[in-house]
Amino acid sequence: MSVTQLAVFIQNKPGRLAAVTRILGDAGVNIRGFSIADTEDYGILRLLVDREDAARDALRAGGFTVHESQVILAEVPDQPGGFAGVLDLVAELGVNVEYTYATAGSLIAFGVSDRDSAEATLRERGVRLLSNAELSRL
Repeated sequence: MSVTQLAVFIQNKPGRLAAVTRILGDAGVNIRGFSIADTEDYGILRLLVDREDAARDALRAGGFTVHESQVILAEVPDQPGGFAGVLDLVAELGVNVEYTYATAGSLIAFGVSDRDSAEATLRERGVRLLSNAELSRL
């Protein structure tokens, strides 16, 4: 079980992030989680939203390049060491965590090198994973 992440490529200049969020707001899309990685000239905005199809279509219509991928959305125990415990499970598989970012509450999105293996192990070890439908209801 995974969720759809949208990666939006934006120029690193004033107003571009505001334009993305305005387009999503105008389309009635709610942002549930995000991460921004930037360089001097451009940025990559990773988004989890409640309506990925509407978000993708609106952003593309607005002239933005959007890439879809699947990430794991795991409920990490909200206690000291909770995040480390989930990361340890993934590391035991030899799966690389390529990036991660927090979303609502104690939900963490994981981009990993072997999503299927990581999902199976996390589920087996009792880590709650969310679906797109569950994400849209948050």
